[in-house]
Amino acid sequence: MLRRKWRLRKKSEYKAVFGAKKSVASKYVVLYCGRGKQKYGFIASKKVGNAVQRNRAKRLMREVVRRHWRDLAEDRQVIFIARPFLKGISYFEVERSMMHAMRKSGALKRERL
Repeated sequence: MLRRKWRLRKKSEYKAVFGAKKSVASKYVVLYCGRGKQKYGFIASKKVGNAVQRNRAKRLMREVVRRHWRDLAEDRQVIFIARPFLKGISYFEVERSMMHAMRKSGALKRERL
């Protein structure tokens, strides 16, 4: 589980990140990146599927962040939005897609070895 202090919780926090207008899209995830204390938000719209599929998509994205939090920049707030193609995809494909997007956006503090 991702710690509460690392999650974007309020509407104003989401608006601030969206207001930064820096986004990167990959095959399965769209990433919005802003400056601020290290926090993450996860969104899966109804285009992804029913509630079970949306919750699975968010769980997969949270797990990627939980496993790689040491590699992520500490001065970034990031929102991950699941794209409709994400339903039925394995964890490893989601991880590859998210890491690619984070590399492109500069949300990683160092490259993985």
